[in-house]
Amino acid sequence: MPGLTYPFVFECDNCGTETTVTREDARDSGLHPDMNQAVDVVLEMRGWVDGPKGYLVFCPDCTDAAADAEPGPRLRSD
Repeated sequence: MPGLTYPFVFECDNCGTETTVTREDARDSGLHPDMNQAVDVVLEMRGWVDGPKGYLVFCPDCTDAAADAEPGPRLRSD
């Protein structure tokens, strides 16, 4: 099974602040770095939050904006 391709760069949808998650960061999360959840855990450990339905990402300084964000587009299943 191929592993995840690091690094992952996330940008706050409110202010543009960036954070990078490396394989070493994911390894330090306590989960195997090839698990998708490891990246999420690193973001949570840094105080980053998902907006509605995980469509947007917000840095620790913009968590209020996350609460006010509109949900992302709904997917139609025809």
